[in-house]
Amino acid sequence: MGASPASSQVTRTGGADPIGLCSSMAKSTAANVPSELHDAAETLAMRLLHGTPSVAIHDVRCRPHERGFGAEEFCHSNQVVFPRHGAFLYEVRGEQLLADANHVLFLRWNESYRVAHPAGCGDDCTVFAFADEVLREAVASFDARASDRPDALFGFSHTLSEPRVFLLQEQLRRAASTPVPDPLALDEAAIALLSALLSSASRGRTSGPKPRRGSTSNAHREHAEHTKLVLAESATEALALEDIARAVHCSPFHLARLFRREVGIPIHRYQERLRLRRGLSHLAEGERNLSALALALGFSSHAHFSDVFRRAFGLTPSECRNTLDSASLRELGASLVL
Repeated sequence: MGASPASSQVTRTGGADPIGLCSSMAKSTAANVPSELHDAAETLAMRLLHGTPSVAIHDVRCRPHERGFGAEEFCHSNQVVFPRHGAFLYEVRGEQLLADANHVLFLRWNESYRVAHPAGCGDDCTVFAFADEVLREAVASFDARASDRPDALFGFSHTLSEPRVFLLQEQLRRAASTPVPDPLALDEAAIALLSALLSSASRGRTSGPKPRRGSTSNAHREHAEHTKLVLAESATEALALEDIARAVHCSPFHLARLFRREVGIPIHRYQERLRLRRGLSHLAEGERNLSALALALGFSSHAHFSDVFRRAFGLTPSECRNTLDSASLRELGASLVL
């Protein structure tokens, strides 16, 4: 998941299943996924896409050997991680998060974390490693207390990624992969992306859920995380609230309320965002048949897909496909407003 400068190929070995999510979901996936999920010698591969004194951008591909938690890992730099495909369980600072394409993770330098893949699907991520000076100034503009913790600039571990932020990430990744990239445009767009993320994360911290008793809070969090895993596995399926509630052992009424409170958006919107991000990835690869893509993603028609896509990203699927080049980075990075 995180990027390490030490090697472009790293092996992760699985450990014991994490409590809750891995053990409960393994029953539903065991029939479809072999016990040894992928070749352990090719578990983690990283590719440097862009590197300047201001920011490095890596493409990271993880194909786990087992579902359970691997060995403890450490970040070699402060990193911003965009999961693009798949899902994984991320344990840091005593908490667990089911991370998927709706999230952005903030990894602190030299902080330990562990990763598990309860669904067995692996993941693809885009990792941004900003220079300390750039990051320190960016964080300070949103968090006045950042100077009090120079070794832990990020005061949060994750946030939801807004659709247009995810689009800019995809544009950055694609532009950095072109034969003749524009380093200055990439640097500027990456900094715009960082500012948008920190702004979103700061707002989320000030408008979070009201405090609850520890046992209640833990139970609600577990239900929400389990629901995210169900959605990650079945993003394109027509799921009813009753189906999801039964899978996570919760009443529909209770689940609808607690998920929105814990995650910040309702269940149907969360699933819709997963579908749109998956669709964006197909468009980035040059998909031309939008009607087939719409149906494959779970939308009722091409028109339905286009309407939802335009409301989320500000442009139609066809227009989006045409903007995934470096020429659009300057304009989009400069005008990104959440």
